[in-house]
Amino acid sequence: MKHRLTRTAAIGAVAALFLAGCSSSGDDSSQAVSKDCVPAHEGIETIKPGVLTVAHYDYPPFAYMEEGEFVGIEGEIMTQIAEMECLDLELVQGDGSAMITSVQTGRADTTLGSWYRTAERAEVVRLSSPVVTSPLSVVSTSGVKTVDELAELDAVGAGQALVGVEEMQALLGGKLKLYANNDAEFADFQAGRIDGAVLGLGAAVTLLELYPVEGATVEPLEADPRLSATVNVGQTNFPVNLDNESLGEAIDENIAQLREDGTIAELAEKYGFPAEIADPGEPNLL
Repeated sequence: MKHRLTRTAAIGAVAALFLAGCSSSGDDSSQAVSKDCVPAHEGIETIKPGVLTVAHYDYPPFAYMEEGEFVGIEGEIMTQIAEMECLDLELVQGDGSAMITSVQTGRADTTLGSWYRTAERAEVVRLSSPVVTSPLSVVSTSGVKTVDELAELDAVGAGQALVGVEEMQALLGGKLKLYANNDAEFADFQAGRIDGAVLGLGAAVTLLELYPVEGATVEPLEADPRLSATVNVGQTNFPVNLDNESLGEAIDENIAQLREDGTIAELAEKYGFPAEIADPGEPNLL
């Protein structure tokens, strides 16, 4: 199924990208959803009729733009969901810190980029069924696998928005350095200013591939009650507004379909994830 990508008017100070879903095979760039497209679910409510507006920030390998294509394991899943519902896909780019708020306040229908299912988020948005898991992991040159080994490092980095960061602060105290984004955290790891970088598995694998560090490895942290995110492994999701049950139910059922037909497992392999992340098990909340 062919997609076209065009630039649309800016929303506030944020650029939006438009992908036509369920388009015909013709080359007319003005075409969008074909008239014979039949949605998997009738009566879905979206901010703009016929359009799925997705708050988005580049977060490889989950969702990012590459050569004009929306890619990443979650990017491709979201694109297929839009196709299943005969919806055009509009990407509204912004800072990672604004993604959940955009859904909560009705500026976007949903968002993506390894957003864990958490009790705190469940209070402000409707969480979807789990998409994949992203275990809390450590990049280090000493093969850190346990919380005790993590605590022995002289300096540890983590993202400000990482789930469980408060527990890490209690555990590590002044040895923990917080970062606004993963790139800044990994730059300090490369430079030797921190001894370990705590990240979700996908981000850890991608950053180490992009910016190799001699002797460094990625290891998921073993379960330890001092860091609850290692006990209940983080499950990513596509949240929607609390008042939009029709869209939430459709996304849940489409995720189940894509898991059942093997699509999610195939995408996990494509983007270098362990196969087990495609089967997140029963929903949990961090």
